[in-house]
Amino acid sequence: MSTNNPSPPPSPRHRRTAIWLGLLVSGGILGWLALNLDWEAFLREFRRVRIVPIAAVALLTYLSLWIRALRWRHLLPSHAKLSRRRIFDATAVGFTANLVLPLRAGEIVRPWILSRWQPVGFATGFASVVVERVFDAFALIGLLGLSLTRIEQTPPFVHSGAAVLSGAAFAILLLMLYAYFHSAGIMRMTEWLLNATVAKARPALAKKLLRMAREFIEGLRGISNFKELALVLFWSIVLWLEISLLYHTGLLAFGIPEPNPWIGLTLNVMIALAVAAPGAPGFIGTFQLGCVVALGIYGYTREFALAYSVVLHVTEVLPTVLLGLFILHRRGLAFRDIRKHAGTNASP
Repeated sequence: MSTNNPSPPPSPRHRRTAIWLGLLVSGGILGWLALNLDWEAFLREFRRVRIVPIAAVALLTYLSLWIRALRWRHLLPSHAKLSRRRIFDATAVGFTANLVLPLRAGEIVRPWILSRWQPVGFATGFASVVVERVFDAFALIGLLGLSLTRIEQTPPFVHSGAAVLSGAAFAILLLMLYAYFHSAGIMRMTEWLLNATVAKARPALAKKLLRMAREFIEGLRGISNFKELALVLFWSIVLWLEISLLYHTGLLAFGIPEPNPWIGLTLNVMIALAVAAPGAPGFIGTFQLGCVVALGIYGYTREFALAYSVVLHVTEVLPTVLLGLFILHRRGLAFRDIRKHAGTNASP
């Protein structure tokens, strides 16, 4: 099974700069959230937490990973005989890496792990992750539109985030369509560029990059028929509605009777927009910002919103990381293998 990398290793200096930038952003957000915080009221909010709804949040976290795995199967080559269990395991390990390592390393780790366990090339798997992000962007844009109809005053960054998501999704959609209908043209252009640049100095590297480009195009064309497209759309909608339910259940965990059902949807959108920004591993700081903004729209205090963000964050992160580490142990891998791979290969 192929374990090719999508590009040469990134500059350590650039990696360090990106990591420090993320830490500064997260630190700045946490510092701002702590300003004028009533610490006594903040700590008092934790006394409201109830165990049963928290357990339900943990179960919904596992369910979201399973739904992601079901959707991912339809983005991978349909002719390949793939195990849904292995796809789920790769999904869990990838999201564990996203939560523990910097620079969203899980987006690289997930297809790399799958390429070790299943007959799918790394570049093909990585391309499917890119396509997956397009469907996520489309789903979030739709949810954002629904949320905006229920919110009288929205922060300016929400509209900016929606514009960025729309532009990125549209650009990648055009690339997908062009790759689907004109894959031969893209390959000819790629071969010409490699021959004009890399091939003269490093012919072996040029051949490797060309092979990876071919696998990448195959991944972009992973949706081979309308049925698969419909299933990807269906699971995308189910996924983001299920995550909205997860955040709604978090409100029940704080003893709020019959919370507004739109709050979970708004939390989903605001958190997704916030964690899209650079931040520390595990989305520390950016996750909290999304919760504070969303709950503030509905009149909740910063103390409650911050306590809610801490409880929900831990309840989502801890089960995911424990599951990922268990899967790695069962498959005979150590976390240092994942960290080494993520640290020596290019990020998307």
